[in-house]
Amino acid sequence: MAGKVKWVTDIEKSVLINNFEKRDWIHVTENDDWNFYWMSIQTIRNVFSVDTGYRLTDEQMVNHFPNHYELTRKDLMIKNIKRYRKDLEKESSPLAEKDENGKYTYLDFVPVTFMLPADYNLFVEEYRKNPSSTWIMKPCGKAQGKGIFLINKLSQIKKWSRDSRTSTFVAANSGKEAYGRSLTYALRSGDHISTSEMLH
Repeated sequence: MAGKVKWVTDIEKSVLINNFEKRDWIHVTENDDWNFYWMSIQTIRNVFSVDTGYRLTDEQMVNHFPNHYELTRKDLMIKNIKRYRKDLEKESSPLAEKDENGKYTYLDFVPVTFMLPADYNLFVEEYRKNPSSTWIMKPCGKAQGKGIFLINKLSQIKKWSRDSRTSTFVAANSGKEAYGRSLTYALRSGDHISTSEMLH
């Protein structure tokens, strides 16, 4: 980008505006020619909807990208990585190569992951192979470490399941409070520790 960056935002956060101004960037409106647009999720959806057909130029950047939640929501990221692995296998790609133990040689960067309650039986089977393992539970609709806890006994999941049936959570993208049983992913600790989330 030649010259000073022209920026616009639809979020009135002083930390953003102060940083843009500190860099002597030029504040413009969304109807002007801009280089950087700090958009809310709703604005991203509106700007990049199928109806608008809007595309960024080489000189434009935004803080989100359409369907970003496919990677930023860990449950969807896991789903997409698994889909990617299957696509590579279908294409007989060398990236899908597995070792003698059946583990991916190049794509083994995601820990064993289960959605609960849907994958409960599969989880129990894996748990029994490694009963001394610690697992991370991350409830749905939470972020920044809220609601995460560790388990090392199956009875802890049963207790969590009973307790969570009456809990409330906010449904993703709806802004409405919903009542019901939240779903989680459980991830085995070991070489990798991570968390994922899922809403029912």
